[in-house]
Amino acid sequence: MRVESFEKDGARILECVEPIARAAEALDLVSTCFEQRSQRVLIESRNLPAEFFDLRSGFAGEFVQKLVNYQIRLAAVFPSEAGYGQRFREFLLEAKRGRDFRAFSDRAGAEAWLASP
Repeated sequence: MRVESFEKDGARILECVEPIARAAEALDLVSTCFEQRSQRVLIESRNLPAEFFDLRSGFAGEFVQKLVNYQIRLAAVFPSEAGYGQRFREFLLEAKRGRDFRAFSDRAGAEAWLASP
């Protein structure tokens, strides 16, 4: 997993720019956040594995919970809800109102939320 950082309105945001393969990579991401002095992460849906979208696998819950436990804000961009199962669409609906993990349909919205205090 490769991570790049950028600034948005004075906030340092880390972005996963390569696919995530294992839920355990959340801890690698936590370490990178501490090293980079950032508590904000952006992930595009194309960099999430198929297991993330199958809630029965536990991948999404484990991955997100690890970041939330370390008070890291996570924004994920899902350009379209089409093609996902009913349960995952329900998960996205709830995540669009989340406090520490939030789902967005566009990158601009995700970046604005991450940059907000």
